[in-house]
Amino acid sequence: MAEIWGTRGLSPANKSVFNYKVENFQRLLKICGKSGFDSPSFDVVGLDGKMHPLKLKIKHYSCYNCNEGYPVSGFYEGGERSMDEFVLFQVDITDIPAGLLLAGTFDVELDGKTILGSIGNAEKDQFERSNTIESFTNKSSTVTIRCNAGSIEVCNIFSVATTKDKLEIKVQLTTPGIMIGSTSLVPNDQSVQEVGMNRLLADFKFLLTSVDNYADFSIVCQGQNFPCHEAILRARSPVLDKMFLQKMNEWRSREMIMDDVKKETVGYFLEFVYKGEVTKKVKNDDELIYVADKYNIVGLLELCLHRLPEVEESKVVDMLVLADRHNLQDFKKLMMQRVLKDKTKFLKDEDFVAKLKETPHLLMDFFQL
Repeated sequence: MAEIWGTRGLSPANKSVFNYKVENFQRLLKICGKSGFDSPSFDVVGLDGKMHPLKLKIKHYSCYNCNEGYPVSGFYEGGERSMDEFVLFQVDITDIPAGLLLAGTFDVELDGKTILGSIGNAEKDQFERSNTIESFTNKSSTVTIRCNAGSIEVCNIFSVATTKDKLEIKVQLTTPGIMIGSTSLVPNDQSVQEVGMNRLLADFKFLLTSVDNYADFSIVCQGQNFPCHEAILRARSPVLDKMFLQKMNEWRSREMIMDDVKKETVGYFLEFVYKGEVTKKVKNDDELIYVADKYNIVGLLELCLHRLPEVEESKVVDMLVLADRHNLQDFKKLMMQRVLKDKTKFLKDEDFVAKLKETPHLLMDFFQL
């Protein structure tokens, strides 16, 4: 009798991030009207393991019942708003292939505040399946549309002042993962290795959640104590490994004071050290970049840099030096291209020139680019 082994499962969920900036937003919205305009395409991975190109569609919202064509006379969103001063729009995802499951969030920067939207819930495995997602649900506020036929509350419409000419959107979409499966007479090596790695990761996560029972070291920040493990810190950070190796004061006292960042940043730092990820929304990216650089945790630094939607001009040289110090070649090349694109302006910046003089080898790198 032959014993057959069959496996079926899903790989970890795939997350895609798309940053979209719309210049001349008001003019585009006026010209394209209710038909809207599309973003450039971006790819997500489906259950079949293939890349599927999607697009965002932004369109003007002029009435809540297009069949009867009632014009909007005004709306309420935290206060009465006039259609002379604001326009309404909605954001959809289009070109979705049949069978593609999606969940996600998006952030829209409007008038100095971030408006949050969502479809489905990836954490609860609530994915939507549709040819068009119509549209993101506005989580920040409900808009009450007023027209000749009365009023109606909607939660998928967004308002923007007519003076706003630039729109910035960050979309994070999650697909369930890739469907995997196999049949064999014996368990294959890859399956055994995957199970082993998943168990190892689960064990490390367990260490963080039950750290009070096994901790042999502490990090103290803003009066809060963060129990942890010397062995884990040494394995993840060359700087901390050297501190323990040289038996500095922290090794003797069994605690380290981190008073140059906020306690939330220490929490993000330790989550990455133990789990290899940061699951919470980071409030201060600059602080986390600083900690990653200070303790030479390249993986955390790379994660932080890739989460930045756009680096401000005043920080370009700092990010360039940072990427060079940790050998992050892709990000270093990106910062160098930013400088070359507007080199006359950067060369007039005294701070930029002074910092570049401190790292003269970067000048040679510019010539070789």
